[in-house]
Amino acid sequence: MVFLLYSFVTFFVFVYFMKYQKKHLYSLEIFFYWCLASLLIQNRSAIFTMNMKIVVIPHSIMFEFSHVLIRLVLYPLVTLFCLNEIAAAASRTKKTWVIIKYSALLFGLEWISDWLGVFKHMKPYLFWSAVFWTGYLILIMMIMKVFRRKFYKGYPKP
Repeated sequence: MVFLLYSFVTFFVFVYFMKYQKKHLYSLEIFFYWCLASLLIQNRSAIFTMNMKIVVIPHSIMFEFSHVLIRLVLYPLVTLFCLNEIAAAASRTKKTWVIIKYSALLFGLEWISDWLGVFKHMKPYLFWSAVFWTGYLILIMMIMKVFRRKFYKGYPKP
C-alpha cells in the first residue's frame, strides 16, 4: 500500500516535471544533477542505516522498495525542482527562500516516510535532519554554479 502511494506520487511528480514545468536547465544538467543527488542521498542513507544505525528500514519488501524509490527518484526529483527554481531566480533573496522552501519539503518528506513506517528514526534528530537538508541543497546549489560556469563557457544560457 505504501509502495503504491509512493509510486503514484513519484510518477505524477516526474510527469509534471518532465512535461509541464518550464525548464531552466538543459537535459545534460538534469541528468548530472539527478545522478549527483542520488549519489549524495545514497551515501547519507548508507551512513545512517549501516554505520550509525540511526535509521532502521523494516524487513518488509514493500517498505524496502519504497525506501529505494524515495532515495533514487523522489528526493532527486525534488532536488531538480529546487535547482530549476534557483536557475530561474534572479536575486539572492529569492534563492534563499527557494532553499528554505525545498529544505522544508525534503524534511517533511523524510518525516512523513518515518510516520508511514518506510523507515524509523531510532533517535529523534529533528534539528540535524533540517540542517542536513539545508546543507544538502546549499551544496547542490554550489555544485550547480561551478558546473554551469564550466558548461556555459562561451554559450548562451537557456
